[in-house]
Amino acid sequence: MLGLNYVRVPLARVREVADEARAEAPSWEAARERLRMGLLRAFYREYGRKLGASGMRTFEELEKALAKDGYLKRFVDEILPPLVPERVLVEALGLPRRPKQWTAADVPLLDELDELIRGRPKSFGHVIVDEAQDLTPMQLRMIARRASSGWLTLLGDIAQSTGPVAYERWDELLEHLPAETADVEELVLAYRVPSEIMELALPLLPRIAPHARPPEAYRRGGEAPRFLADADVAHRAAEEAVLLDAGEGSVAVIAPLAVVPSVRELLERAQVEVDGSPVEDLAPAVRVLDAREAKGLEFDHVVLAEPAAMVAEVEGVQGWRHLYVALTRATKTLTVVHSQPLPWS
Repeated sequence: MLGLNYVRVPLARVREVADEARAEAPSWEAARERLRMGLLRAFYREYGRKLGASGMRTFEELEKALAKDGYLKRFVDEILPPLVPERVLVEALGLPRRPKQWTAADVPLLDELDELIRGRPKSFGHVIVDEAQDLTPMQLRMIARRASSGWLTLLGDIAQSTGPVAYERWDELLEHLPAETADVEELVLAYRVPSEIMELALPLLPRIAPHARPPEAYRRGGEAPRFLADADVAHRAAEEAVLLDAGEGSVAVIAPLAVVPSVRELLERAQVEVDGSPVEDLAPAVRVLDAREAKGLEFDHVVLAEPAAMVAEVEGVQGWRHLYVALTRATKTLTVVHSQPLPWS
């Protein structure tokens, strides 16, 4: 009601405005704004049609009058209610309440909802992604939103893919990115791992990355890997780590998840520091890691504990990829401690 005049927008016209807003808007919030403006325009037309020359109010004045006391907002909210990504995801997943902390798997879902509700995020001219082989399709969609121009550089190694999706080739990742064409450059020179250790890892490639070119070890003349059979793998691995720590260079024990706590406990009993800063100069004397934690790191000396269990702890090809990661962390020496038969034999 404006003054003593009633102005109504027919229900059919309200439905038309709402349908147009939903169909044309790129996001939910944009649709709400289009609905608000569409209703205002429809009301302004009805106002002019009913009052004719006696209708003296401007569009802005009508907008202010309808917005008074939140009337227009409540009307829009009834048709297209405001949405919050977190609340939508809680309801979609059937959770009783919002979790205190979202998981890594939840973040891509929240990002997808954020785009649907609030619109596309800020994009960049060129996006560089490391360890790209571990990203899920939903995580790749997150990257695609931020690289609308299509310029991306992906770095990674399919053979070291330890993420939820076991990709076999780079084309499978590119399907989820905006680039129409892509050049795949394979870097085959392995400058970090000595050839003596690389020869142990290379036979795994046909199983874990059949389409990848085998790397060529640039460094030669290192020590051959040592193999130690022992019924108490954790104790022997910790013992070897202590001996290596007495010399020069960084030391790491890479073990299956089930073995990591035992090795850590044994080293702590021996008063070997295993916790510390990730900064190299402040790092612990011996790092105790599972294969995923070790990825991307390098150490002078690596003790690999129970490789067969490392393969078995993850189903399918991913377990073998965990083993490949563990085998290729050492820059000087590799010691393999096992009680079970070696999986590559």
